[in-house]
Amino acid sequence: QLKLEDYKDRLKKGEALNQDQLEAVEKYDEVVHNLEFAKELQKTFSGLSQDLLKAQKKAQRRESLLKLEAEKKKLRTILQVQYVLQNFTQEHVQKDFKGGVNGAIYLPSKELDYLIRFAKLTCPERNESL
Repeated sequence: QLKLEDYKDRLKKGEALNQDQLEAVEKYDEVVHNLEFAKELQKTFSGLSQDLLKAQKKAQRRESLLKLEAEKKKLRTILQVQYVLQNFTQEHVQKDFKGGVNGAIYLPSKELDYLIRFAKLTCPERNESL
């Protein structure tokens, strides 16, 4: 653009320009218009890039929250199962299942022993003083 302005000034001062320089001066307005259009396009692309980055960050945050919720759900399920299994290690619960009383179904001693052993393997000992 600066070169074109220089050609334009030289032409105004009456200097002789070669054919290429004259053609360039004739296209000065078109070049300026194209430069302005390019600047506007650059601004538009820049804005779109920013919007895309914001959308990506938002999607990542949403994905992280979904993963966190899924992990919490798994942990809740594990804790619930551990709680149920730990109850099988209590004598009064064992008696209820051996006899099928107090709302418990009847479990043969062998099956109850399997549950008790499984509970001891999968449930860590709790320190009740904590």
